[in-house]
Amino acid sequence: MQGSRDRAPTEVINSIRDLGIAMGHDTGEALLDTHPEFFAYQAALTRVFAQMVHAQDVAEIRQMLDQDIKGPTSFGQIAAGKTDIGVLSSKDAYKRLDEVFDHVDFNDCRRAVMVGCGGRPFTMFRIHDQTTVPEIVGLDIVPEAVETANRLAAKLGYSRLRAELRDGCDYDYSGAQVVYVASMVSPKAAVVSRIADTAPDDVQIVLWEPYSLGRLWAESAERTLDPRLEITGRTSISRNMTRDVFVRRRPAAMHGHSR
Repeated sequence: MQGSRDRAPTEVINSIRDLGIAMGHDTGEALLDTHPEFFAYQAALTRVFAQMVHAQDVAEIRQMLDQDIKGPTSFGQIAAGKTDIGVLSSKDAYKRLDEVFDHVDFNDCRRAVMVGCGGRPFTMFRIHDQTTVPEIVGLDIVPEAVETANRLAAKLGYSRLRAELRDGCDYDYSGAQVVYVASMVSPKAAVVSRIADTAPDDVQIVLWEPYSLGRLWAESAERTLDPRLEITGRTSISRNMTRDVFVRRRPAAMHGHSR
């Protein structure tokens, strides 16, 4: 079949996603709990999903960088609104964050950190558009993603935002009041523990978590959450079998915490 090599990752992930939707999210969760052998495919499916995301990044970033923009512009105005690849389009991903702003208080936030910002850092861009946070920092371990994120930020006139080539596992979160951890970050649990090690007592943490069969290609941190932290809320589950999970430090864990 012509082009099957390009379509194969999409077909694999979308077929599993469609199955998960058909069976229901709770049934999918129960299936994985009772059949952990399915996780033998996790590494391969993670690679396939990463290929899908990369293809989406390449296509949309080119489209956005090629646009003729006069003056500061909202990412929401130039983001692609549809995709045939099976990954959330930039516009859908930007819109998906509506519920996050119902749960997270950015009023006293001086620095927001996005772990795993990627080349299309729509979460950072949404924070820039909707808040007055003076410092929005994206972390990624892929040089191309960092370079592209900064190029897009410069094109949009986002002066309060920057991406850095840094690993979230050894970053110092002491200046951050809000930390958002992306879906594909790995090892996610270790990053969350590092946040607990170094962030202020009142840090607000948001985890973009997989649910149901989505756990076959993205790590879940909430199931092995650092005992110093507790879950305070969750958004609704999306068609992509993901949701945002809101985490804070347990009150007992604040005593003796130096920061």
